[in-house]
Amino acid sequence: MLKLVPVPGKEKSRLLCKAFAAGAPAGARGTVFFGTEGVMDLWQQARRNVASEPFFYLDNSYFDRCRGTYFRVTKNALQVDPTGKASDGSRFAKLGINVRPWRKQIGTELLLCPQSDLFMKTVFGRPFDWAADVLQRLDFMGNPHPVRVRPWNRDKPAVAVKLLADLPNIRTLITHSSASAITAMLEGVPAISEAGAAHTLTGPLTHASLIDPPRPDGRLEFAQILADHQFTLDEFRDGTAWRRLNP
Repeated sequence: MLKLVPVPGKEKSRLLCKAFAAGAPAGARGTVFFGTEGVMDLWQQARRNVASEPFFYLDNSYFDRCRGTYFRVTKNALQVDPTGKASDGSRFAKLGINVRPWRKQIGTELLLCPQSDLFMKTVFGRPFDWAADVLQRLDFMGNPHPVRVRPWNRDKPAVAVKLLADLPNIRTLITHSSASAITAMLEGVPAISEAGAAHTLTGPLTHASLIDPPRPDGRLEFAQILADHQFTLDEFRDGTAWRRLNP
């Protein structure tokens, strides 16, 4: 049977885990997470035991505009790897999100968008300050652009609104594994993601990427694949998400 491990005291986590389990068939096996705060030992154990039993990781939408309506889920991973996948585009089309052309006039600033220190330490095993590390690397690379750090904020809807307002001044957005990179790219602003789904499209942080920010092809196809791996609560409950992960 499925073992549900919601974050203690977080009703949203409990609700999403129960909804996903409701759509699973009788006899389904694995461990279901939405977040890892307060359950790190069980999370690390599930990752170590993945060869014998799968885990399912749920989180917010890949797209800032869909937060609260859609929730992503992956099997044995934190985020979907779009490499080698294809989509008919129908689910992304329903979201009403435009993929805007790359901006001809790019901004002057670099924007750093860190995750929370707790998330970086417990999930990615990085106990140091990621933003400070990136600033140090930028100095080493001879970065010629001013840099602004956007502090991590738990109020994601407010952060998304502020991000859209900031993007016209941004030359390149840099993050570790945040939906901010996806938002920026779909708005036509170059981004660099050091991990997660967006990393497959943006490439690494290098001196060359500072001077000539990446503008990869395939943004629409990338977004379509992400949309295929996020679901509404009803789609969790009716088994749509389960069938996608377990064809």
